Amino acid sequence: MKNSINLTAAILFLVILGCSCPKLDELKGKKESPTPSSSPNAPNTASTPVKSSNSTSSSSLTMAQYNQLKINMPKDEVERILGGPGTEISTSTGGGMTFSVYKWSGEDYTSIILSFRNDKIMSKSQVGLK
Repeated sequence: MKNSINLTAAILFLVILGCSCPKLDELKGKKESPTPSSSPNAPNTASTPVKSSNSTSSSSLTMAQYNQLKINMPKDEVERILGGPGTEISTSTGGGMTFSVYKWSGEDYTSIILSFRNDKIMSKSQVGLK
């Protein structure tokens, strides 16, 4: 039990920091995208936002939705309540269990961050919900 609490704390710490370290991408098997060309004819793509294809950003998240989320609730029920899948922040497998962290983002920087163990809510947090 103590180890799973420590793991959850470590995962949430990384989520809060928003670590985008290139070394982590290497470890996950992702390659760093090439730097845009400095040619005057090349399009400027450096400021173009990229949205993950597997994420759904709910336009408005509410405290009422957050309060419906309960520990041990299955991920498919969470997605029904929040209007779709969130953005996967991290995932790991060990000891026959899978741990993952997902984030749902709303308007005005609101968000819901959920930690899952075997696709069931292990912990939950929110920012800015009303």
